[in-house]
Amino acid sequence: MANDLPRDAAAARRGRRRSLPTISEAAELFWQSHRFHPPGSRQALNFRFTGRLNLISRRYRTRLNEVLRQVGQSQARWDALFWISVSGEGVTQIELAERMGVEGPTLVSMLHKLEQEGLVERQMVEGDRRAKSIRLTPAAEHALAQIAALSGPFRDGLLDDIPDEDLQVCLSVFDRIMERLDRG
Repeated sequence: MANDLPRDAAAARRGRRRSLPTISEAAELFWQSHRFHPPGSRQALNFRFTGRLNLISRRYRTRLNEVLRQVGQSQARWDALFWISVSGEGVTQIELAERMGVEGPTLVSMLHKLEQEGLVERQMVEGDRRAKSIRLTPAAEHALAQIAALSGPFRDGLLDDIPDEDLQVCLSVFDRIMERLDRG
């Protein structure tokens, strides 16, 4: 039966650990082994750019979650608190789930935990007994301050040797991409 296993899995069973490539190495290996677009084409550049953007986003979130765990928070919880804070007078759960890009049941579970911790409060919407609006409590400001105190140095450490001009170019590109995504 061991002969049916891929070589790496069989090695792992014998106690040798296979070393995975870094994120950068994996992106390059994938690009080299999966030529979906002609090398040097605009489509190839777009593919590589969005692939890296996706990998960076996922890895950033994972590493930030490791940092925020120190104060019992996560990137997802921060997103929820952020969107509630910028939504004015009581955003509904449906609106919040849509803006965050999460399923309703996932958000309901998170909001329940945030409510138990005293960071948010949910209230029935007048005239719609099915809808609930969400507001931050004063305790949420303390949680947001803790998040900022940890996320700032983490972010600064990642970007400290990148010239301002390079970051401005990236921001300009990201702004154009976000505008197009917002248009649907």
